[in-house]
Amino acid sequence: NPPQPPFAKGGGNPTPPPLKKGGGGGGTVNYLAHLYFSDPQPLAWAGSLMGDFHKGAIPHRFPHPLRRHLQLHRRIDSLTQQNAYFQTSRKRLDPRFRFARSVLVDVFYDHFLAQNWRSYHHQSLLDFSRQVYAGLEEQQEHLSPGLLQILPRMTEHNWLYSYRLEEVVERVLQRLEQRLNHRLPLAEGFAELHRWRKELQIDFAAFMLDAEDFVDRWKQKNP
Repeated sequence: NPPQPPFAKGGGNPTPPPLKKGGGGGGTVNYLAHLYFSDPQPLAWAGSLMGDFHKGAIPHRFPHPLRRHLQLHRRIDSLTQQNAYFQTSRKRLDPRFRFARSVLVDVFYDHFLAQNWRSYHHQSLLDFSRQVYAGLEEQQEHLSPGLLQILPRMTEHNWLYSYRLEEVVERVLQRLEQRLNHRLPLAEGFAELHRWRKELQIDFAAFMLDAEDFVDRWKQKNP
């Protein structure tokens, strides 16, 4: 049987991903999408996730795959700020959510990717998630302190696999709102997923096509 996802039947309270505040842009497409666009190797996964933790210059002492995927993470973050489909999704949501709309779209898109994983990847999401956790464990000496701190909870509660569940999306938004001392009504934003699900899924599918092309071209230019 697959492991219990977080929040299901009392299955724990993992900390949500680091929140990036900003204006019109998304800032991040969250863990699962960054890992999807990564090369399939542990150091690449590490770099893809460390983009949410490591700020500033990227040290040359980092192994090349890690440096390269830290850079890729930042480029994907920039893409969301400019991509028409991501911005269309953001503008669909109730304006009262203001800057929180970008965060909501980030979370919703990871949810859609998890739900439609088999349309994008040859592995099952469960197998992929387990492979990533094992690979990150192998590379602990290279992980940033923030990622190293959350890795045990990510693995124990199988965060990546759990994102396909609506109740997990709702709980993640609740936790993010708590971390912001309720300055943004993220928990209430969960209702926007039901209100706009069909339209947001269409935006997401188009965004993924754009992002696939963007990442392929970036990798060719940056081997």
